[in-house]
Amino acid sequence: MILELNPIPWALFLEKYPSGEIYPVKDVIEIDGPFFNIATPDIRHYCESESCNGEQTFRYSGLKQSVNIGKKGDYILKYTCQNCEVSETILKVHLQISSLFGTNKAMKY
Repeated sequence: MILELNPIPWALFLEKYPSGEIYPVKDVIEIDGPFFNIATPDIRHYCESESCNGEQTFRYSGLKQSVNIGKKGDYILKYTCQNCEVSETILKVHLQISSLFGTNKAMKY
């Protein structure tokens, strides 16, 4: 069930939206030459390390993951705290890619 009519920016979806529901999202795809990859923007997330103990910027630390227009897929996105460079957060997402520049659908699980 889609809860919102307006597409959510991809970074905001990764940061704030709960798991278990499908949301319309925008800016999911980044173009790298002939390849279409999942966009991996920096996100704000709570870091539990002693040196941080608060909200920090997390940077994507995994490999680029390609997507295909018209396909569904499950992806694991690994982010590392930019401040302490130790804490990691793993986001598991299901994407339904139907448009290169338009609205797509995403769900965290």
